[in-house]
Amino acid sequence: MRQFVVFLAFLVSFTGAAPADSLYVKYKLYAVGLPIGSGVLNLGLSKDSYTLSGSGETSAFGRLVSDGKGTVKVKGGIGDGRFTPESYNFKMTSSDDSGKISMKMNGGKIDEVSVNPPQDRMKQRVKVTQDHLTDVLDPLSAAVLPAPKGLNPESCNRTLQLFDGKERYNVHLSYKKRDTAKTADGRFNGKVLVCGARYEPVAGHRRNRKSIEELAANKSLELWLAPVGKSGYLFPLKASIKVPFGALVVEAEKFKFSK
Repeated sequence: MRQFVVFLAFLVSFTGAAPADSLYVKYKLYAVGLPIGSGVLNLGLSKDSYTLSGSGETSAFGRLVSDGKGTVKVKGGIGDGRFTPESYNFKMTSSDDSGKISMKMNGGKIDEVSVNPPQDRMKQRVKVTQDHLTDVLDPLSAAVLPAPKGLNPESCNRTLQLFDGKERYNVHLSYKKRDTAKTADGRFNGKVLVCGARYEPVAGHRRNRKSIEELAANKSLELWLAPVGKSGYLFPLKASIKVPFGALVVEAEKFKFSK
């Protein structure tokens, strides 16, 4: 389940020059309708650079979700409407898994990775090669999608190649429908794009691990994408996945966008 939480990036201030556009979103995490976590996402956009940061926490829910807190910060450049991350820093503390990950990136290529504590059971894991570390995004940068055509079905149909410092995986997005949605505070109320999503492990994961196989086979994951003003980017307003006990849902409740 860690891959799902990291990809959704609700475990998400700014540094550098003031952004031309800024987005603030507060999320709630629900399990079978019960609130078990919250998080904040901050995005800053300027002409040729971006920053992403956030923080979040979860409460224990059986064996599937543990008590935990996390922070993540990313900054990078923008070229041809695409994010090119330069630095990624992730910190998580929970009852069963704690640590820090930092990466330096250049042009979609991973230059440096630091993982503390180091991964265990390396002989059981699919080896991450240098080829796996080219043309990739970190999970948080991937949460904000360039979409020059806006809420067009083509904005869904893509594959995200991700590396989180430990594991390399793909997320395949596909168009499902258009819909309307609003946040609890009423500040966002409009059209959204609903995409199906499928997780594909590539490297860094343990072979034949049941949780990985179940996540890869799960076809219920959906992302509801909303426009970041008129910037040409989409952000996740909502995400959901069905699991054996019910459903996990991350949903925006507060929204603020300013130019």
